[in-house]
Amino acid sequence: MRSILKAIIITLCLLVKTYLSYSENTGTNINHILVLNAYSSSNPWSNSFITPIVNMASQNKQIGVYVENLNMLTLQDAEARKNLKKDILSEVYSYSPKVIVLIGNASFILHDELNRRWPDIPMILCGERDYTGPIDSIIQGHPLTEEERIPINSLQDKYNLTMMQANIYMEENLQLMKQLIPQMDKVIYIGDETYICQQNDYDLSKLIREKYPEMGYEFISAKNTSTDSLFSILNQQDLQTTGILFSSWLRAKDYNGNTVLISNSHRIIATSSMPLFSFRTVGVDEEGGIVGGYIYDEEKYVDRLLNTIKEILNGKQARDIPFYYATDAAPRFNYQSLIQHNLSPERCPENTVFYNAPPTFWEQYEYIIIGSICFIIVLLLSFQYHRLHVLEKMKRLQQKELETTTRYYSLINNMPILYMSEELIKNKEGRIIDTKYTDVNKHFENRFFKRNEIIGKSGSEMFPESMPQFLYFMNIALQEKRSITFSYYYKEIDTFYDIVVNATSDGRFMDVFCLNSTELHHAQKQLRSINHKLSMALDIANIVPWKWNLQTHTILCDINKPVELSDNNKINEEQMSVPDNQYFAKIYKEDLPKVKEAYADLIAGRIQTVKEEYRVVNRVNGCKHIDWVEARAAVESYDEKGKPLTLVGSSLVITERKKMETDLVSAKNRAEESNRLKSAFLANMSHEIRTPLNAIVGFSGILASTEAEEEKQEYVSIIDNNNTLLLQLISDILDLSKIEAGTMEFIDTDFELNKVMTELESSLRLKLSPDKEVTLSFEPQLPELYIHAERNRISQIIINLATNAIKFTNKGSIRFGYEKRDNGTLYFYVTDTGCGIPAEKQKDIFERFVKLNNFAQGTGLGLSICQTLVEHMGGEIGLKSQINEGSTFWFTLPYVPATNQHHEEETKSEPIKIKKQKITILVAEDHESNYHLIESILKKDYTLVHAWNGKEAVALFKEYAPQLILMDINMPVMDGYEATKEIRKYSTQVPIIAVTAFAYASDEQKVMENGFDAYMAKPINADQLKTQITSMLRQHIIFM
Repeated sequence: MRSILKAIIITLCLLVKTYLSYSENTGTNINHILVLNAYSSSNPWSNSFITPIVNMASQNKQIGVYVENLNMLTLQDAEARKNLKKDILSEVYSYSPKVIVLIGNASFILHDELNRRWPDIPMILCGERDYTGPIDSIIQGHPLTEEERIPINSLQDKYNLTMMQANIYMEENLQLMKQLIPQMDKVIYIGDETYICQQNDYDLSKLIREKYPEMGYEFISAKNTSTDSLFSILNQQDLQTTGILFSSWLRAKDYNGNTVLISNSHRIIATSSMPLFSFRTVGVDEEGGIVGGYIYDEEKYVDRLLNTIKEILNGKQARDIPFYYATDAAPRFNYQSLIQHNLSPERCPENTVFYNAPPTFWEQYEYIIIGSICFIIVLLLSFQYHRLHVLEKMKRLQQKELETTTRYYSLINNMPILYMSEELIKNKEGRIIDTKYTDVNKHFENRFFKRNEIIGKSGSEMFPESMPQFLYFMNIALQEKRSITFSYYYKEIDTFYDIVVNATSDGRFMDVFCLNSTELHHAQKQLRSINHKLSMALDIANIVPWKWNLQTHTILCDINKPVELSDNNKINEEQMSVPDNQYFAKIYKEDLPKVKEAYADLIAGRIQTVKEEYRVVNRVNGCKHIDWVEARAAVESYDEKGKPLTLVGSSLVITERKKMETDLVSAKNRAEESNRLKSAFLANMSHEIRTPLNAIVGFSGILASTEAEEEKQEYVSIIDNNNTLLLQLISDILDLSKIEAGTMEFIDTDFELNKVMTELESSLRLKLSPDKEVTLSFEPQLPELYIHAERNRISQIIINLATNAIKFTNKGSIRFGYEKRDNGTLYFYVTDTGCGIPAEKQKDIFERFVKLNNFAQGTGLGLSICQTLVEHMGGEIGLKSQINEGSTFWFTLPYVPATNQHHEEETKSEPIKIKKQKITILVAEDHESNYHLIESILKKDYTLVHAWNGKEAVALFKEYAPQLILMDINMPVMDGYEATKEIRKYSTQVPIIAVTAFAYASDEQKVMENGFDAYMAKPINADQLKTQITSMLRQHIIFM
């Protein structure tokens, strides 16, 4: 029962999957396949066809499958059959299928209705018989007689039909059963009341009557026999004489008025002790199931079915496809079932296909046997090869020895070398005192004496001059038992010889070889001269030639080196050899990997030459010194396997060249950065200049049309504030331009720091807003401190930092001062209790145009200028800040004491004493609008005299004797410097204030050094001008 339920669940899943596949593709161009199954949804034979079709469709979104199970066994009456047709035509066929697959001959009863519904629809019949008959007979499960049978191939053209017959091999199965059960005299066929089982019963009984009359035959039908009764019948049969053929066991049962089919009973029936044979593979491949039978190849059948479906879907007509008959049948048995039922597999035919068969000895040990045979063959071949190789080698050695002996005699006589064999004459101590010639070669005879003239003669007799030198080296060769080589110059014939003496193993004879090396000596002399010149050239070019022996891991290089390669002081006269690891230890750590990689590539053959630049660390007078080296290398020699043995190359010191390259790259980068900064600077300047200019131009335009005095004052205030901002921006730009051009002047002077700070305190307090509760104070560390520094730049930095503090401090205090520290620096600071700066923005605060509060007045250049000024003066700048607690900006400068430590004594001129009257001021200004501005500021309080140039100013001074002079610097005819110089000839007491557009600190210093008493930069601020004039008059004039 559990097996039946499992089959039903699988079938339902397939149907759901098919339905979903169909649903997903509804409304699209889908090739629909309609499958009509004559049996139930759990029939294993029909599912063996349906499942591959569904799987094929699931892999192709353009194919949809719908399966309808006809359950022919449930059609008990005519009404049920009529309803079946009606339901199928009304429910299933709401769409037009591309092809219809009919499974089981009984399903063919619907061919007329299908063809009427979809004319000329392609149909594939998968059936057991190639004929059909009256529909009522098939529906009622009656077998067809020969007269009732209609060949299906006769209907192919009419119905656009093709067929794939799943043959049932009755006679072959009977013969196979007879072969396995030799004493079989009875056949029992187990089936049900389906048409195909009834037809099998009809055909089988006829076959046995005609061809096997001696056999008994019985048909057991599920219609009138229960499963338990079937088991009882089977258990009563004789295993030796009865053969059982099983087809199917479908039974219809009525549950609450519904007819239900019970299928898959073959698994239960197969548990019988009787062996069951079958026309189909269903249950054969299951262990302990049906034994088997003579059955067609189901896998080939299914492949043919799927290909036929694809052909029709691709447009081919079914009637054009020939009928397929499963003729490739063979005996198919479950090996374990045969053994279980005591049937010998050896009785099976040779072409039998076994399921679950144990592996044969060959299958089990196939690889081991093949491997062993191959190993033995290889071993025999190796042995034979080795044997032949040894024999061949011995043969070659013998032949070589014979040839060597022959060549030896020929060589001795024909070689262009003097050869002498001499018998040694020794004293009692065993030292050689003379020799006797025993053999010479032809070259000796041609050069000196014939054989008959020298054999038996002593050496001292034939060559008395050379004998002492020869005896010396012969004694060494005899004592040390090795060959000795030396050079000898034979003066009589002006010839150099390289002599080799070698004593025989018994010490009785000495072989002497003399090679004429005259040309070699001359070449060596010439080579020494060339080498000397080359060494001088390499020395001048700073090139080090070297040779790297890869086997001994040593580097041989010329002593005339620009870079120290070894710590060893013991170096021979011409060259030195160092271990390669000692050489590489000198290479700069960061360059070492790329150098090793380059030489590894060269050794491996990936590159042909090496050209690398790297740094070498040396010690010069105990200090580290880094040189840049350019190395070039190539392989000099290889071994027999093609691996490099030696590398040759050269090293060139390129330290100066690298410095120039670095300078060029740095200059390029600076130029690019300067260009980028210039573009950014111009973009920012356009914004920063237009912002205050917009307010100035705008409010200036509406000022004249405004009548309310309060509004006028407000507009004037706005214009004044933006004038101040624009003036500050221009001043900052001018400072930046000098910084960028490198022309900003830093003039160090001696001054008392506390005095400068006090003056700054006074001027900065004027910037405090009366609306804020803020105090500003200077905190001196020392009573007085005289330093030598750039006074104006220090003041500029303090003013910038303090002005920022005033802007962002609404309540509390602002303190500034300095500290003299022990490390020789002056520490300046400006501390406020303002809003503070977030930590993440502090690193950007010194960048140009950085404004943390875009609504606050300012250019964003002040802190950047301060940083540049501090760094130029050799100091550092930074800040410490906490949100809502305040900030401290600090900078340090080197402390340089003043050269003149005496207190400054102010030069006080005697004040001018005049009667109380209206003050006369001489204004020297060549620009009319500028004079009108001064006139509008001062005409209410002073009498003004206007001079258009310096010469006229001198003349008017003589005429009017003014109490104060406002002198423009850049004027025609005579400039302000020359005019002041002329006026000082007449009066040293009258105060002169320079009024100029030159606003740099160097300009102010130049003004003060040329006889002026004060300095005011353009554009002129009315309040500042009045304040400065009042201050000057109080210092220089006493009213009587």
